[in-house]
Amino acid sequence: MLISFSIGNVFSFKDNQTLSLLAESLKELPENLHDPFLYNNEERILKSVAIYGHNSHGKSNLIKGFQLFHDLVFTSFSKGQTTNHIQLDPFRLNTAMKDEPSYFEIIFLIKETKYRYRLSVASTQVVEEELYYSQAKIRENYLFVRIGQELRYSKQWNKDHNNKIESLVQFAKPHILFLSVLLSQHNISSVGDIGKWLSDNLVIPDNYMLELGRAQSIYSDPKYTSLILKFIAAADLGFTSIFDKLNKINQSKPLYGKGFLNMAFQKEIKDFELYTNHSVFNKDYIEVDKIEFELLKDESAGTIKYFVIVCLLSYAIKHSQLIWVDELDARFHSLLLEMLITSFHNPDINPINSQLIFTTHNTYPLDDTLRRDQMVIVEKNDWGESKIRRAHTVDFPIRIGKSLEKEYRKGKLGGVSKKIKDNLGPTLFD
Repeated sequence: MLISFSIGNVFSFKDNQTLSLLAESLKELPENLHDPFLYNNEERILKSVAIYGHNSHGKSNLIKGFQLFHDLVFTSFSKGQTTNHIQLDPFRLNTAMKDEPSYFEIIFLIKETKYRYRLSVASTQVVEEELYYSQAKIRENYLFVRIGQELRYSKQWNKDHNNKIESLVQFAKPHILFLSVLLSQHNISSVGDIGKWLSDNLVIPDNYMLELGRAQSIYSDPKYTSLILKFIAAADLGFTSIFDKLNKINQSKPLYGKGFLNMAFQKEIKDFELYTNHSVFNKDYIEVDKIEFELLKDESAGTIKYFVIVCLLSYAIKHSQLIWVDELDARFHSLLLEMLITSFHNPDINPINSQLIFTTHNTYPLDDTLRRDQMVIVEKNDWGESKIRRAHTVDFPIRIGKSLEKEYRKGKLGGVSKKIKDNLGPTLFD
């Protein structure tokens, strides 16, 4: 489970900013929380966080920042064989940041172990890099700590791997992350778990069609189909099932074996066209037949997006993974969005550790679906610097029973354009 993600000097984030998923001591909506009982049964972690803010204030940049961090970790070693340049995108609206490194920190739980990985990196070198771990009621210890090219590692960890950790240090060139080097190996304790957790995290951009292929692949796996169909049935989209062309071919040609069908219909299987099943009624509104609609051709853009999202959500739930979604509410009715979030919070659907971080402009879920600490604001100041803050904190509490939606729309929680708010009405263009 993700506990927090921090970012600095990346995209529109000049100073280090932190997105935390540790829950505040609030009593509402306990089903919206995970209990990390293996690590600390006194803490609670949020199942989801909704990120609000005006257009261009940095919501999407936070998700892009996580994707950049993710790519650095998994490609630094391979890319470092052909180039000594580290691909970054630092804050560009202040000259003081030109030669400053970019900063990332991620803290997360895997079963009973908490990991903290921190990285400070410039365009040509790793400035600092460290990986720590801790377990319940045991103080934090390091696996490795790196400052420039000086790298120290846990002696016990190295001994447990027959000095393999020591032998890999030579591959941590100035522009190559040591964690990336470690992830290129097999059977290194802790690192294997970290790599699997990070690699299974899903990042869904606003252009959801880029994820259609992955969604189709997930839907075709029986491990996920049942949950996906439950999401579809609950959405009241006019159909309750989706089936692929191979199933249709099998139904129409039952005398042929599956091997023959795979060979004879290679193109159809490769294209993996999806169909939805709709009821047909007579003049007395009695169901008399079923008709097939091709998903991509006949269904709405919102329906297609919903299919993509629930496939990826189902994968994340089944694997207890983290999923980031940019503009989750786009093309969704407010009630559909609320149903999706409520279902994700349902302990019967999402019992173990899966988390959702999403950006949205839809204020409908604020008062009934989300806790006060699940609302996060991203806003820019007058110097173009994005800031992240939770709507409700101990220092700045929101009284229970207060309408988050009304407070946000009035601009009292931040995250709105002051210019538009102050000039709404006939004087807007005066």
